[in-house]
Amino acid sequence: MPAGDHPAHLDPAPIGRWSSTPFELGVMESSQLEPRDDGTGSTTIANLAGDETSHITWNCPTAGVLELRDEHGGATRVRYTLAPVRPVGGGEPVRAAAFEPSLLCAHQYAHTGYPT
Repeated sequence: MPAGDHPAHLDPAPIGRWSSTPFELGVMESSQLEPRDDGTGSTTIANLAGDETSHITWNCPTAGVLELRDEHGGATRVRYTLAPVRPVGGGEPVRAAAFEPSLLCAHQYAHTGYPT
């Protein structure tokens, strides 16, 4: 099923910019995920040693399942849900994606925008 073709009662595809930062208070590493609506995107792991960015392709083979392929051919498949979640430290709930198992060293990501 293409990324944007999920029925309304199921989780839509997680298109956009997502960051683990709002859910990792005091952690010295964060992850970013940016799946684009054309099936391409990128992932970034940032820490004190610098940023490591990989180009990906992705799809949702079934509702609530995300499959990523990195530029070296490695594949990762995770389950996900989208729901409002309050960030660590308080504040208003943000649109969030929860991944099981963790994706790029994090379980939860906040939606931070859309690719330009």
